[in-house]
Amino acid sequence: MESGEQRIIKRDLQHGKVAYGFQWNVTNHERLGNTTGDLAALWAHLTGIVQGKYPSNPFTDPFYRRASSLRLKKMTSAAKIGLRNRFLRRGIVQESVNDELVRLIREYHRLRGDKTYSSDHGILVEFLYHDPNTIAIEVPVWSDGEGLSGHVDLIRYVDGVIQVADYKPGPLEKTKNRFLEAVPQIAAYGEMMAHHLSSTLRSAIDAPLLPKISCAIFDTHSCWKFGAEMYVHLKAANLIAE
Repeated sequence: MESGEQRIIKRDLQHGKVAYGFQWNVTNHERLGNTTGDLAALWAHLTGIVQGKYPSNPFTDPFYRRASSLRLKKMTSAAKIGLRNRFLRRGIVQESVNDELVRLIREYHRLRGDKTYSSDHGILVEFLYHDPNTIAIEVPVWSDGEGLSGHVDLIRYVDGVIQVADYKPGPLEKTKNRFLEAVPQIAAYGEMMAHHLSSTLRSAIDAPLLPKISCAIFDTHSCWKFGAEMYVHLKAANLIAE
């Protein structure tokens, strides 16, 4: 579909009883690149979604767990604070109140005249139309091996890296707790996206074996960023609740 000078492809998708509006800014993707490396692998993944060439089972079978249900194992408040501080102190997670994602989401609230700065996920469409680095929103991902499925809020391409981002709005005083609890979910998205992009015939698109993917959790107050390998580390440390 055309929107001004931008070509936006839209598909209504279903995850159980929940509907999702997948949208792909093909114009941005072509401008950023779609013939080599990770961007070519992402193009192949998104093309498959548009054409319906992906399994329905992960999104209908109750034995597949929604990534959004993933949580850290139960621990005391002190243990959670310790874990959070360890992530930040060791640089495993980078925290910023001035990140581009924070600046953009605040700008889009202003454009909408929303003074609450806590709009629902419908505001993500503003990235699609106004951010030249945004490629798609509500992108389905799944993993047969992990028995997981979900939809990534926002896919961007920044500094040569595919960015898997999730918008987690809420009050300022609860941002750090909200972000910490969301780490397993967004890490799983990064892991699943890495699997999808790696499964492409990468030698044919002149790409290294492993795709470059970063994960981000953001709201209008702050942003956390970490590597897609976080999911493997959390599992190895037995930090994800069963």
